[in-house]
Amino acid sequence: MIKICYVIGSLEIGGAEKQLLKLVENIDKRRFLPVVIALRGGALKKEFEKVVKLIVIGKRWKIDPFFLFRLISVIKKEQPYILHTFMFTSNTWGRIAGIIARIPVIIASERCVDIWKRWYHKLIDKILLMFTHKVIGNSNAVKKFYQETEGIPERKILVIYNGVDLEEFQKIETGKIEIEKKGGIVGTGGRFTEQKGLINLLMAIPEVLKMLPDTKFIFVGDGPLRKSFEDFVKNHNISDSVIFTGYRKDILFIFSLCDMIVVPSLFEGMSNIVLEAMALKKPVIGTDIPEIAELIEDGKNGFLVPLKDIKDKIAKKIIFLFKNPDLCKNMGESGYKIVQERFSVSAMVKKYEECYSKFLPCQFIKE
Repeated sequence: MIKICYVIGSLEIGGAEKQLLKLVENIDKRRFLPVVIALRGGALKKEFEKVVKLIVIGKRWKIDPFFLFRLISVIKKEQPYILHTFMFTSNTWGRIAGIIARIPVIIASERCVDIWKRWYHKLIDKILLMFTHKVIGNSNAVKKFYQETEGIPERKILVIYNGVDLEEFQKIETGKIEIEKKGGIVGTGGRFTEQKGLINLLMAIPEVLKMLPDTKFIFVGDGPLRKSFEDFVKNHNISDSVIFTGYRKDILFIFSLCDMIVVPSLFEGMSNIVLEAMALKKPVIGTDIPEIAELIEDGKNGFLVPLKDIKDKIAKKIIFLFKNPDLCKNMGESGYKIVQERFSVSAMVKKYEECYSKFLPCQFIKE
């Protein structure tokens, strides 16, 4: 059995965290022994503990000079054959620790088109790439971005799409949320940062309410921009139409109540919210960035709107879908079929297992 140590920044409710949870839960335990090392804890801690050995390092601050020694010590004690890290902070410190601990195989995951990276971030990535056996992106857009910005060669980069467990969507537990439903419901979610572009949906709401005054808008998530979002809602007198839920474990239940999902991101990796909406048979209105365009076929399972004049385009598409309920339903069905064919958890896990197997000693390769 091959031990794999996964290093991730936190256990908060995010796309990478949820995908890692699915991976360690479903990976073939007869061949692989997964261990998760988190730099910080979070809301998903108990969920991870149910399915895998979990070690929380306890990184205290952004710059914590002592945590690297703790990380190296843990990795040396665990002695994995493969070390697999996720996203910049963990990719950096995890790979450094793995190099010092002399781990045989090091794999990194890039989960987003990280346009925020400055020259020194890219320099760190390029140096560590020399010690990295494979970089895994979760979309073709992510792969292309890193090939163009950091020169990762084709032989070192691989795309493995996120996975959706459709059975999970057949048995959604009822959650608790109070919504006075007179009209339609529009949902969205994610971390409240500039990247997610949620302000563009907020700015579209007054225009929608002029035509459809009973529409409700649900924002699932939290983050540094929440106060400014709440101020916007208050200043524009739309408080009765907007619900901020905070982080919720029952996001699937909340999305199941919605008529459509809006994803106005400025850049992404592969949006779990888009996939979840499709699995719930909900049409999606998303920005026409390559990362989302891989999932949404404009006019088939949703609409793509340009970043230019985004708030006006979002408002028009929301109104159009509410006025065409049959189209709304058909788009939802089309999205579900796409998830069935291309984005199952089993397909995702199989791809990871195949990737790991290429680096195993001969005696561990399954006949």
